[in-house]
Amino acid sequence: MSAPGPLDLEVLAQLKALAGNRGASLADDAIDAFLKECPARLRRLRDALAHSDWRTAEHSAQALRGIAATLGAREVVRASGELADALGRGASSSEAEALLSQLASAGAEAMAALAQQRTPVP
Repeated sequence: MSAPGPLDLEVLAQLKALAGNRGASLADDAIDAFLKECPARLRRLRDALAHSDWRTAEHSAQALRGIAATLGAREVVRASGELADALGRGASSSEAEALLSQLASAGAEAMAALAQQRTPVP
């Protein structure tokens, strides 16, 4: 079992064992995608909440949860799942904003941890 932290290192180890693009591991490809996609998804979530578009926000949270699960970013999975569930049941704006804040913190922590897991480019 992986030690506590923002990442499930066993999931990453499985991805690192698989070949990805241009000689990198699948983990490196997935990390690169997450580092690009997470901030964009968080922006979409903020915009959707600002416009009271709960459906778009819920779908964005679910998509982020899926991307995070692939990499073992466990706190992002938890926080995005809580946000998606809350939006699905008609959460208040203040509850949604609080959950988004937690998700943004989890995302920042996961991005930092994943960047450290990236195989250095020679």
